[in-house]
Amino acid sequence: MTEAWRVIRAALGDTWSDLLTTAVCNLLWMIFSLLIVTAPPATLALFYVGNRLAHGEPTDPRDFLQALPRYFGVGWRWGLVNGVMLFLLVGDVILTGRLSQSVGAQLVQGLFLAGLAVWLLLQLYVLPFLFEQETPSVRLALRNGASMLGANLLFSATLGILLIITLAAGTVFFFVTFAAGGFFVALVGNHAVLNRLAAHRAAQENR
Repeated sequence: MTEAWRVIRAALGDTWSDLLTTAVCNLLWMIFSLLIVTAPPATLALFYVGNRLAHGEPTDPRDFLQALPRYFGVGWRWGLVNGVMLFLLVGDVILTGRLSQSVGAQLVQGLFLAGLAVWLLLQLYVLPFLFEQETPSVRLALRNGASMLGANLLFSATLGILLIITLAAGTVFFFVTFAAGGFFVALVGNHAVLNRLAAHRAAQENR
């Protein structure tokens, strides 16, 4: 709980410390996300800028625009994998609910919903790992993200809940969520990966 809250606070601090970059990058991400061809690369560009901020490196909206073409191919490789998984999981949830309202069907639907939640939570690790690895391999990022998620189940679940609560609180002030929601999620993911990597290194040194 403490470490998950520390991640949220760090992301909030970075968001507040550079409001111009936050607002402009978030707006650029939303604009490019309206176009299917640039939506996945724009998401990677957003996480790239968030990665720089999480590392304490100076950054500005130009980094977003430069990252967009640089990670275009990787963005689409991630986008295709993510799109297929979301299509299957969301489709299974909807289809199961329409086919039957029995207890068994509701249980299966609940399992698919849980799988969807896990997949979305996994992306908080996968996207930052693309920038922590020597090469931005989607397959390696998925493997590393799954390993981190599996080794930090309580931390990940707590982080997910705190993230939802924070974003929900932001909806009370619509402009806050609209102006910074996506960038805040990118910062949370990057800080979470850095936090868990630091904890892993500390555990190895204490052995």
